[in-house]
Amino acid sequence: MKEKELYLFDLDGTLILGDKVIDGTIEIIDKIRKKGKKLMVFTNNSSKTREQYVKELATMGIKIKREEIITAGYITGKYLLKINKKIIYVVGTLKFKEMLEEMGLVVVEKPQIKNGKYNIDAVVIGLDTELNYDKLKQACRLLKDKNIGYIGANPDMIYPVADEIFYPDCGSIVKMLSYSTKRTPKFLGKPYFEIFNYCLEKMEVSKDETIIIGDRLYTDIACGKENGCETVLVLTGETKKEDVVNSKYQPTYMINSIKDLEKFIDSNI
Repeated sequence: MKEKELYLFDLDGTLILGDKVIDGTIEIIDKIRKKGKKLMVFTNNSSKTREQYVKELATMGIKIKREEIITAGYITGKYLLKINKKIIYVVGTLKFKEMLEEMGLVVVEKPQIKNGKYNIDAVVIGLDTELNYDKLKQACRLLKDKNIGYIGANPDMIYPVADEIFYPDCGSIVKMLSYSTKRTPKFLGKPYFEIFNYCLEKMEVSKDETIIIGDRLYTDIACGKENGCETVLVLTGETKKEDVVNSKYQPTYMINSIKDLEKFIDSNI
């Protein structure tokens, strides 16, 4: 087994649960740094900015730099700029919208019809902890126009906040809209290559030098499988051991929690 240079960590369910640090997280991060290796936190949570995460994690005792965090929300902004869909309607948090605007996108709160068409390029859905019915109705009206693009920040159906407690995520909002609109967005975030490639390019490593650690089979482990990267599944979040048996996304390794990663680091994983 080749020694790894980059550790890509999921966040919710892997390093933290809600506002609680999972036992072993701080020690594992310290050990990786002491060995001179690189790490990134890449999360599908699009409701917060990287700056928010730096501050919130610091209050928990987890020291992460801004450039060591990548979110599905940030990747969504990069993608929209790349495909030149800059005028958007967003079902998402205020912070998500502010971040997209800071990146150079135009967020329209009340789309208008001009010359028979709405004045936006795309509808963007994120994890929206401020969701209301008016947002959903507006999204349904806009998505009736097949020429308007449709982007989902991430496909996650739920996210863990405490032991055995989960809240609806972006994928659940999209699923609800699909019944009304008969449309499915292009998803970004994990397991898709856009977020994975960004991490590799940012840290200047290859996929063979990288390992993904996460709690979710269809995003974290799938990200490794789809992009040719080894993975470690932790059982502190969404996935239970019995879920792995019939999953098409099989982890390279499976451990109970982040604390158990120590033995892999010590053996030069």
